[in-house]
Amino acid sequence: MPKSARGEEPLLPKGFKRLTPLVADWVLADSRARLEKRLTTPPAEIRAFYDQMLGFAPKALAYLAQRQLGELDAAEERLLKLLLSLAEMGPAVEWYGTGEYPDGFDARRFRLIEQMPDNAPQGVSA
Repeated sequence: MPKSARGEEPLLPKGFKRLTPLVADWVLADSRARLEKRLTTPPAEIRAFYDQMLGFAPKALAYLAQRQLGELDAAEERLLKLLLSLAEMGPAVEWYGTGEYPDGFDARRFRLIEQMPDNAPQGVSA
């Protein structure tokens, strides 16, 4: 990934600079972190993230479709994680209006047996 004029690695790939303010709060380590973010973030903040990301989603998906999981550089992996956060928050916005799903089973009680890295090469389990 090319460096900026100041010699810094960009946080996101070229063309996604407007999403940079989202990186600190929405690029999360794994699916557990995304679940916890959904359950603990006020609905208005989830909605603001969703609204900002949704317009970039088709472009980001098309960009990442040209790459292979397991071979993403750091900026591309951050873009992937923003999309994964969008996918986690989508039902909260589109269906429920809240991160806690009404009349639902407490999502924290579901324990993952295997946690795969978000950027694991396709066809390879952890």
